[in-house]
Amino acid sequence: DRIPADGVVRAGRSTVDESSFTGEPLPVTKIPESEVAAGSINLNGTLTVEVRRPGGETAMGDIVRLVEEAQSREAPVQRLADQVSGHFTYGVIALSAATFVFWNLFGAHVLPTAIQYGGPVSLALQLSCSVLVVACPCALGLATPTAMLVGTSLGATRGLLLRGGNILEKFAMVNTVVFDKTGTLTIGRPVVTKVVTSGSLTDPNS
Repeated sequence: DRIPADGVVRAGRSTVDESSFTGEPLPVTKIPESEVAAGSINLNGTLTVEVRRPGGETAMGDIVRLVEEAQSREAPVQRLADQVSGHFTYGVIALSAATFVFWNLFGAHVLPTAIQYGGPVSLALQLSCSVLVVACPCALGLATPTAMLVGTSLGATRGLLLRGGNILEKFAMVNTVVFDKTGTLTIGRPVVTKVVTSGSLTDPNS
């Protein structure tokens, strides 16, 4: 069963799977005075644990808060997009108003064939609304935070924790990745890939 809270073992002996935290595939033996973490799996023994950090104070709770903060933290490119969207909005509104005025006052004289159904006001209103719809900066303002949210969420489901959108943005400049544990890269289930006999080790033609 999963250990429900962070604490210290007071009695019992068992092996605990802590791969979700450490990445190490091999279970760790827990004896009295050993520390255990919430979310790790007790495999084959009975443990009496003194709770030190219950509920949201556990290491798992810290990870959850870290993911939530990462999703709410703005990246530099997101702040830039928000600034551009703010100024761009006024430009789009002004362009839409100019489109309405032009087609309402001068459109009928410049392009009479465009007014076939309805009057100049109806055509001017349609064209000004089209400008608003096509040039609306909503996509610019929503695309960046949505991409950050999806990226951090998918990373969390795969065991990759990011401190924020700014860290995700810096990945574009990464050219070297260093892993500190083999369990981080492996799945913890070794399989036989090749059998080498003693004869093949001494045979120079093998």
